[in-house]
Amino acid sequence: MNILLNKRLINFLKQYPGIFRVVKATYIESYLGLKKIENLPKKIRFKLKGDQDIVEKLLLDYPMILSGMVTENHVRVVLRNLKKVLDEGVEGDIVELGCNVGTTSLFIQKLLKHYGSGKVFHIYDSFEGLPEVKAQDKINLKSRGKPRSKNYQKGSCKTKKEELINNFRKAKLKLPTIHTGWFGKIPDEEYPKKIAFAFFDGDFYSSIMDSFDKVYPKMVPNSRITIHDYQWKFLPGVEEACIDFLKDKPEEGTVINNDRIGIMIKK
Repeated sequence: MNILLNKRLINFLKQYPGIFRVVKATYIESYLGLKKIENLPKKIRFKLKGDQDIVEKLLLDYPMILSGMVTENHVRVVLRNLKKVLDEGVEGDIVELGCNVGTTSLFIQKLLKHYGSGKVFHIYDSFEGLPEVKAQDKINLKSRGKPRSKNYQKGSCKTKKEELINNFRKAKLKLPTIHTGWFGKIPDEEYPKKIAFAFFDGDFYSSIMDSFDKVYPKMVPNSRITIHDYQWKFLPGVEEACIDFLKDKPEEGTVINNDRIGIMIKK
């Protein structure tokens, strides 16, 4: 089967997401080089038509960067909440605190491009990996006083800004405004005056607290914050930061969990 035929087959399968996801999962490294198709569902679930569901179209049309940090459904939850903000015309710009190589950033930019949105997309990262582990990051008793995974230590998840930039170039997408540094040390003026949507992916207590400190005062009514790894046992500091920051705010106790993505709507 030649590449041209593969592309035609893939374009056909994209009309049937239930099948196409299995194909992508089976050949996740380079699904354009399909040699065989196996384990396909017997029943076709649904077919996308027109602008029925732009989020699902984006997830089908573009392969994810395999960072090992976010799943396809995590991206889906983030995009659906961003879409809500865009559909409702909430005022303000878009921010992502903790972008790493841009797995989620690329999809956010793709959705903004689809809408023809004039909102400015800002991303923030130290590119130095994770900060110091705090006591709140160790509260899981089963961890015996340490984060339960060696993947979450000071300096873990370090990456190069050039890799992020290169991923946007490969995707032929406009590069967001990049701010380099620890969230709490980046000057307030480098954050938008009004924020409509935020995605926090800081992993540790101090990073999430700093994210709230910088972003929350600039959130407008009905804006949304999505928080990665919320209520995940391996990174308990994320939920602890949400509880501590919001305990004297109108949104106290309102964060809901959708597959490890916490969702908060500004009142």
